Amino acid sequence: MAFSRIMSRCLARGLPHARIHRPSIAIATTISLALPVEPPRQLRHNATRHFSSTPKYSLETLKTLRSQTGAPMVECKKALEASDNNLEAALDWLRQQGASKAASKLIGRETLHGLIGLRISQDGKEAALVQVAAETDFAGRSKTFVDLVVGVSEATLASHASGVLSQENVLAARTSDDKCVQELLNEAIVAIRENLSVSQAVKLTTTDAGLFVGYVHNKIDASNAGTSAALVEIQATDGDSKLSMDELQAIGKKLAMHVVAARPQYMAPCDVPVELVNKERDLLASQLEHTGKPRDVLDKIIEGRLRKFYEGICLTEQAHMIEEKNPRVADVLKRQGVTVKRFEALSIS
Repeated sequence: MAFSRIMSRCLARGLPHARIHRPSIAIATTISLALPVEPPRQLRHNATRHFSSTPKYSLETLKTLRSQTGAPMVECKKALEASDNNLEAALDWLRQQGASKAASKLIGRETLHGLIGLRISQDGKEAALVQVAAETDFAGRSKTFVDLVVGVSEATLASHASGVLSQENVLAARTSDDKCVQELLNEAIVAIRENLSVSQAVKLTTTDAGLFVGYVHNKIDASNAGTSAALVEIQATDGDSKLSMDELQAIGKKLAMHVVAARPQYMAPCDVPVELVNKERDLLASQLEHTGKPRDVLDKIIEGRLRKFYEGICLTEQAHMIEEKNPRVADVLKRQGVTVKRFEALSIS
């Protein structure tokens, strides 16, 4: 009916060609009527849909495994499927399969970041200093990584080895809950997905009147892990000293803070290798040989500059950076009646 009204209007306006449109419209109508009617899109989709089988694990177990390990959700699902929803077995699966798979992909990547961990026994007779490396600073500040560093320092302190520990001794060392460092590393690698390693681990012990005191710089939260740390072993010079334990701790902490800031390499000038001193002496002599000054004068100048050289690398000769007016460390310790026996320091930067 609408077509008839349009034709009437066209004829009234004197448009003779309007009627040629009728056959094409009729043909189009015929063709459209001949086409098959498709079912609605929703029905076609539902007709071919296939539903997956029921998971072999519970959501509650999946949530628990994820929260305990921090591993990716896909890995947690695989672990639960392989262990028939057994949480303990899934944890073992992640330690073995997940860690080895992640490590194989991550091995070889540079580990330029990380943290230093410090641990001292309650009686101050044993101490541990460790460096754990990570790929990124972001991962190195995460709770998972901080817990790893704390665990490694605890295991190192409990180790029966002493001095600089070998990789074998470090990885075999165990924490108070009977986990070895290798297990701690595996769990952290699965959770963080970065190449992690224990770069250094030092265990120190003393059997006499010595006392270990330490300081951690840029400490993360309440842990004993930070970007730098130092240990010093001190003792009262006089056996009849009236210095209290708290006073020794305060003296030692200031000295450890100085070690972190000044970074000495040797205890005293007598500890510097002879070849290093001779090399420095020759360098100074070559700088002064064209001055035309008498030999005895040059010798005095060289000795003066060597003192400056010692001040840069020897703890006892440095200006104490924590004490007021920065007196020489050796003078401060003499006045306090304290002897420093050794020191160790590690830093990420």
